[in-house]
Amino acid sequence: MKKTFLREWLEWLALASVVASVFILFIGRIIVISGDSMRPTLADGDIVVTEKLSGIWHQPEPGEIYGFTCAAAEGILIKRVVALPGDQIAIVSGTLSVNGLVQQESYINGIMGPWTNLEPLLVPTDRYFLMGDNRDHSLDSRDPAIGSVPRVQMQGRVVWRLWPLSEFGPVTARQEGREHSEGL
Repeated sequence: MKKTFLREWLEWLALASVVASVFILFIGRIIVISGDSMRPTLADGDIVVTEKLSGIWHQPEPGEIYGFTCAAAEGILIKRVVALPGDQIAIVSGTLSVNGLVQQESYINGIMGPWTNLEPLLVPTDRYFLMGDNRDHSLDSRDPAIGSVPRVQMQGRVVWRLWPLSEFGPVTARQEGREHSEGL
């Protein structure tokens, strides 16, 4: 029996819906970046892919970029992991230190304003401290409404940029976040 064009089109649509659903539930998600909190790494309107599978066998590492949910903001926020469970983090006069080591972060959009301070705090078990690369214009773990992010709220690691086409390709985790100089 010959399939009609409409029936064939509906079958392909159903298959695409199943594949997309499986992708979103188990593998990853496509996210449009909203805002400039991750400039210069990611810009407003960039389209990225996050993946969830590595979370099964891989814990987030400093320098990696993750999407996460929180009650203080709608949708998924995209930020960079700067501290792990058990790390002590502080910001003194705009300078970030983790475990007493000043962080050299070549990927950030300028240094934080010298008025930026954060008393030393210990990142709780199974939580991560995330910050935007555009530090003076980012809603992130420094805000008490967000705070350190529980692992279960982390929706996936940003791995690929789809748009703009001129930037198409992998989004690499820059490990400069763990480089350091003298302690504070």
